Amino acid sequence: SVVERALAVFEGRLDGIEIRTRLARPLPPVNIDGEQFERVVVNLVDNAAEAMQDSLVRELYVETQLAGPDTVELVIADSGCGVTPEQKEKLFLPYFSTKRRGTGLGLAIVNHILAEHHATIRVEDNQPAGTRFIIEVPAAAEVEAAAV
Repeated sequence: SVVERALAVFEGRLDGIEIRTRLARPLPPVNIDGEQFERVVVNLVDNAAEAMQDSLVRELYVETQLAGPDTVELVIADSGCGVTPEQKEKLFLPYFSTKRRGTGLGLAIVNHILAEHHATIRVEDNQPAGTRFIIEVPAAAEVEAAAV
């Protein structure tokens, strides 16, 4: 799946981070460019890893599931430092960054890619700590699609 390929990019690079995945099967196909969606997942996982650098508990949670009869959901959650309500409002704006070395383009690009594919992303607080990103992608009406 696209999510598994994206996670494979980080093989051996997420030292000290416990990765927990729950990838539902079967899921309906979605009309999304696999390479672009892989870029979305890589960006979110990279951000999560960076957010957990100073955390005692370093857990990354990745889940796919059916969120409705025609919606596939991807959740990427971390146990990092979290984001403030003020930051949440600006997270997807170009050039806004919560990181010292960030360009502020990563989440803006993620948001753009998802919007092009009629998908949505939202951010929530993760419990007990960290941030949770929820992506909802409409299921494909046609067979020409990628497996999330």
